Amino acid sequence: MARVIAFPVIVLAAIGVVACFLLAAIVAANPAVEKDALMFLFPGIFVVWLPTVLLISRLTRDFKQRDFWKAALRGCPGWMKTGLWVVIGFVFAMFFLPFLWGSDPGKSPSSFVVFPATFYAISFCVMYSLIHAEKIDAGGRCLNGHRMLPLAKYCEECGAPAVPKEMQGTI
Repeated sequence: MARVIAFPVIVLAAIGVVACFLLAAIVAANPAVEKDALMFLFPGIFVVWLPTVLLISRLTRDFKQRDFWKAALRGCPGWMKTGLWVVIGFVFAMFFLPFLWGSDPGKSPSSFVVFPATFYAISFCVMYSLIHAEKIDAGGRCLNGHRMLPLAKYCEECGAPAVPKEMQGTI
């Protein structure tokens, strides 16, 4: 059921990220369309964010709170995690860089239009992780062959260290 929900949400989140950056460029050229752009972008956040918040608990329920993002994004490849943090960093930079240049933070119309990209990007990555986490979860074993949680370094059953990821198919 979760995967059935994840596929449409991932498509809508991808459209949302692209739309945020395209509309930010349009608003930078013509600030008069900012209100229309925001009316288009912000309702979509609720469409993708509600399933994300509800389904992220499936990915993180067996993990400690400090490992929340590691657990939530464990199904994503490294480049996607890096891309997520780049998008988040870019959004914050767009908001706060004008402050360094002497103007008020967030006063640029395009800085507020690009803000929803954070929510869309997180939703995209979490849904992608939800779809692909089963592959990662299936392979975790200790040296004695016991199943382990994906982020665990030592077996809870016998205390043996985890099999290195490059050797997981051999034991």
